[in-house]
Amino acid sequence: MTFGWINWCVLTVVVLGTTYLGHLLKGKSSGVEGFFLGGRNLPWWAVSASIMASQISAVTLIALPGAIFAPGGNLLFLQGTLLGFIVAKLLMTWLFVKAYYERKIYSPYDFIENRLGPRAAHLSRGLFLAGAIPGHGVRLLTVALLLGVVVDIPIGQSVMIIGLFAVVWTLMGGIATVIWTDFVLFIIMLAGVIISLLTVIGGLPISLAEAVRELDDAAKLKIIDFATDPAKTWTVWTGLACFTVFELAQNSVDQVITQRVMCCSNYKEARKSVLGSLGIVIFTLMLSAVGLGIWLHFQHHPLDAAAASSLAEQPSRAYPYFILYALPTGVSGLLIAGIFAAGISTLDSALAALSETTVNGIYRKWINPEADEKQCMRVSRWSVVGWGISLSLLAYVAGQLVRNEGLLNLAYKAPVLTYGTMLMIALYALARIGSFRAILAGAIASIAVGVALLVLNARGVIHVDEFWNYPLSCVVFALVAKAVGGKRESAETY
Repeated sequence: MTFGWINWCVLTVVVLGTTYLGHLLKGKSSGVEGFFLGGRNLPWWAVSASIMASQISAVTLIALPGAIFAPGGNLLFLQGTLLGFIVAKLLMTWLFVKAYYERKIYSPYDFIENRLGPRAAHLSRGLFLAGAIPGHGVRLLTVALLLGVVVDIPIGQSVMIIGLFAVVWTLMGGIATVIWTDFVLFIIMLAGVIISLLTVIGGLPISLAEAVRELDDAAKLKIIDFATDPAKTWTVWTGLACFTVFELAQNSVDQVITQRVMCCSNYKEARKSVLGSLGIVIFTLMLSAVGLGIWLHFQHHPLDAAAASSLAEQPSRAYPYFILYALPTGVSGLLIAGIFAAGISTLDSALAALSETTVNGIYRKWINPEADEKQCMRVSRWSVVGWGISLSLLAYVAGQLVRNEGLLNLAYKAPVLTYGTMLMIALYALARIGSFRAILAGAIASIAVGVALLVLNARGVIHVDEFWNYPLSCVVFALVAKAVGGKRESAETY
């Protein structure tokens, strides 16, 4: 089955329409603060939607239903969302939001610099870049790979289109355009999931009770696992320990998300934006229901031999195939456009964050400390273009080497060596404790232990899920930093 000209028209209208709406809604904020923080006056509900859109991303839209559809797939992954994500967002509002708003800062690394000194901030920025560059390159590639299968676009062209729109969206109005386009895209994604769910329910030739029984017989409804086996990815304990650290770090020290939180007018509004983003839990539950429905749909409405073989080879194609084969022409174009635009959204979020880090963390610190507003804006725009080209090239080169949607897993594992360490540096800054010598030693030790865990796992020496790197790195950091000790270097305080 081909994508068809009607679907192409819908996809084009959605992407161009979102671009135009983002331009209209961006406001009149100017200068560096306007470009990177939207003038600090964006509404909390738009920021919430932007946080959710960025965290959901095209990768999640594709990977989650695919994980349920795959042989042995079930709902155990929800333990991470329902436990870790909720706890982490509550901790974020309690620990960091007010502290970040006590002073005008652009990033959590500015906060770390004010509390612990410039060297700790440089270390945090370096860790952010080390995790963000490969992580977002992989995300871009996964979207290009899967959309290439559905709409028959070569990987190179798909990467180029996503990269081009991401650069344009970011350049139009900086983070304000990113947030407003994210808001529009979140509405599209939400509508798409609702449409998919209604289509699944309406197309089943069996009753709801029979559907539940069939899913239960296939062990698709398993949702809780109290096992203490460290080799298992999805248990209650990984949800509480691993995903709490992961999500708290993503919200508090990953500039891709934290930059949005700092766009509100005050810390009370910012807290609302973080708490409002808990709506991602409801979205995830709905998308999980879609995944279950897709599995049922293809049990009762089998694909042709070629498509079935392709789906068996790569279960991550389940949702795109459902959209293409089960939804009416036009509607399928709308949903594919949502996935395509979500890929753009994820990339432009990274471009805004990487540009801010380049300007405030590198250009203003090392190259031209006396730079005026005009010079900084010029560098901001050129860095958006430069990072857009760099991430697109990274995705393209990786796509030539590995053409496998198994890369979806790598998108989530990219920060496994950096998030725990970054979070600990931020917590030390919050408490105003730790010399740079202690922090550096803790960072080196925690990353070294993480690398050792990955290597030993790969060689079969031990069997510990990689997500345990998140809490383990925090523990190692704290122990080593305490052992090294030392006096905290002079830093500007609040």
